[in-house]
Parts: sequence; C-alpha cells; structure tokens
Amino acid sequence: MKTVLFVPGYQEDLSSRDYAATILAIKKRGYKVKFVPIRWPYTTIEQWVDELDKTYNEYESSNTILAGFSYGAMTAFMSATKRNPSELWLFSLSPYFSDDLKSINMKQTWLKGIGQRRVTTFSKLDFKQLAKSVHCKVLLFAGQLEIDTWPVIGERTADAHQRLKNSRLIKIKDAGHDVANKQYIAAIEKTI
Repeated sequence: MKTVLFVPGYQEDLSSRDYAATILAIKKRGYKVKFVPIRWPYTTIEQWVDELDKTYNEYESSNTILAGFSYGAMTAFMSATKRNPSELWLFSLSPYFSDDLKSINMKQTWLKGIGQRRVTTFSKLDFKQLAKSVHCKVLLFAGQLEIDTWPVIGERTADAHQRLKNSRLIKIKDAGHDVANKQYIAAIEKTI
C-alpha cells in the first residue's frame, strides 16, 4: 500500500479547513495518508521542503506519493525535484515561481503579503529547469473558479502541465481554491 504525504496550504494545519474529508477520500481509494504539518511563520520554502523531507526520509520513494495544496503543492513539487516519488499530486499549485512573479497577472498585493524574504527565495525557483528533474506521474488539480478569479493560477497550471512530461490536468468545475470543496474531493476520488 502506498503512502501519501500530504502538505497543507500556507499558514494552515489539519484544522484550518476540512482536510479530514480530503484525507478520508484518499484513504477510501486504498492509500495510507500522513498529514505533514509545516511551521510556516518566519520561514521560506527551503525550510518547508526540509520539514517535508524529514518525514519523506522515513519512507521508500517507490511507495510514496507526495501531495500538497497551494503552497503545500509547491513544497511537494520542490521535494520531488530532489528525490523522485512514485507520484506527485499537486492541488491548486501556487504561482510563485520566478516566471510567475513577472506575470502581468501577478497581484502586487500578494507579493507584499507573503514578505520580501519569501519573494526573494521564490524568485530563484525556475519552474522550467526544475520540471526537468521530475520523472514520476503527476496529477495537477485546479478549480475552474480559482482559474477564473486568478488567471495567474491558470497560467501556472497550464505551464506545469506542458512541462511535466507525465502529467495529467484535472480542472474542477464549480470549485475554487479549496481542496476540501465537495466537487474538488469528488474529482480527487474519481482521478486517483
């Protein structure tokens, strides 16, 4: 049985949204799930990946699926570039790679809200180069409402789908930026 290491969204923990429903949906499909909490305050993606990797080191890559939501998806992706998991599930992949930061659709208020140190760290992450290091099957999930609301999320998702060779893109009608949304969960159950 494969284990899914699940990383939540920014500033979130198990109680921040109905992650229990999302985890239950994954378990129903025959997987073990380990929720990986991240210490978000005063840290950057480098520390988030280190925290995930501490848990990941306890598992065999061939039996491990890395999964994450939003910033957690970025964290799972970055970990996958160093040590190839069995699969990679990216739920609402955040658009904070170097190319995204230059996008005309990137809201400057978002950048101010995440802090200068994080922006500086993100600006060093070249998705095009990083994607070359991911060789496993990748499932990219995105809510159509989040794509409609924030076009830069749609751009990041489309680019990731194009660059990740073994990827499949799942757009979820009537779902926004919420991995615990009923339509989102139904799409996860149907796909995995």
